[in-house]
Amino acid sequence: MERKRVTRGWSGHEFVDKRRGTRGAPVPVYPPSHLDRLLNDLQGNSLLMMEDEGLSRLGGERLRHIRANALAQAAAAHNAEDALRCVMQLQVSAGWLDTSVGRIIRDHVFQLREETARWRYLAEHAALYLTHPRLAELRARGWLAESFAKDEYPGY
Repeated sequence: MERKRVTRGWSGHEFVDKRRGTRGAPVPVYPPSHLDRLLNDLQGNSLLMMEDEGLSRLGGERLRHIRANALAQAAAAHNAEDALRCVMQLQVSAGWLDTSVGRIIRDHVFQLREETARWRYLAEHAALYLTHPRLAELRARGWLAESFAKDEYPGY
């Protein structure tokens, strides 16, 4: 089996793999970050459900709370990222960014950026299902069928 170089990127609201040397559209992959995996698994989503389909089965009140809390988490992650960037800018002249601690902080800044985006997407998807009940119903049916197929539905 030939190994292909893979780069991860964004395509709209979906995580995708862009495989070099292949034709066609990028292939959706399992969420790359720990936060993505956690949110996906908590919702009971399948590997390729990238629009938080597990939210579609929830009522309006819960979706409003999820949206508000996800936006608060996005804001907190963004503020933490900004604070770390300020620290990094103050310390650039000291050359400490090339040390192991500097690399850890730089990696954490990137992680916070990903978390900010993921919390925002969760809030957007909650708002989408809140404002488009027919879409929510359609996605909830798909989620239910997937849950039955995996023997994960609680009442099954």
